[in-house]
Amino acid sequence: METFIAVCLALIVVELAVMIAVFCVAMIKVRDAASAVEVAAYRVDQEVLTFGQSMRSGWGTAFKTLFSAGLQLFRGG
Repeated sequence: METFIAVCLALIVVELAVMIAVFCVAMIKVRDAASAVEVAAYRVDQEVLTFGQSMRSGWGTAFKTLFSAGLQLFRGG
């Protein structure tokens, strides 16, 4: 009976170790995804800022910036 309890406890410890490893890998992937979202948000912010500046300076420049932003989106995706 003691052997059965020891085996069960060992399996529980192994299961917890595996779950901790899976959790760590998942958190690393979440961190990487969050970093990618941060970079994308920064790029969008820069495009919006550039577009806003071009709207204040004239319609020709605004159209050029909008076209450039569209090309960047298609190239980046």
